[in-house]
Amino acid sequence: MDLHDFDSASLYFDEPCPAEVQELMQVAADGYEDGSGELALLQAYFIAPAQLTVLVGLYRFYFYKHRLAEADRVAIRSMTTSGERLGLPDDWTEADEIALACAASRSIGLLRFWLLALKARAILALREGRLADGRRMLDKLQELDRHDRLGAKPLIDVLNGLATEAQSDTAPA
Repeated sequence: MDLHDFDSASLYFDEPCPAEVQELMQVAADGYEDGSGELALLQAYFIAPAQLTVLVGLYRFYFYKHRLAEADRVAIRSMTTSGERLGLPDDWTEADEIALACAASRSIGLLRFWLLALKARAILALREGRLADGRRMLDKLQELDRHDRLGAKPLIDVLNGLATEAQSDTAPA
């Protein structure tokens, strides 16, 4: 399975979006700078809680406003929503190659979305200082994406470098 094969894949933003939700997403975009866009995003979410475009908008809003805990909750919701559609296990640690192959037969684009939400959660964990949690997520992503199409390996390399550096700093001279 090649996660870069988009020829026949529909992507999250290809899904039809109700007009009312589209309008709210535009209001949210217009109100991003001053923070007033959050209310429109939340209204869009209450209207269409499974709309992936809305979840991406909420995630980006919270991430770029450095509200990492909220961004993580949205990433979890994104994984839950896409995982249900794909028939993936509720617990990301239980996902394996067989589950991914079945999910890919349903939608490679949606599977990529789910994997990128897992990567987002890993990055959030690392930024919050939860290095062990972030590492577990990156290790799972690397296990599931053996060709490293989604770029977990460079992040793992950085973590390995930090661990080596920390060990050399604490080693007796």
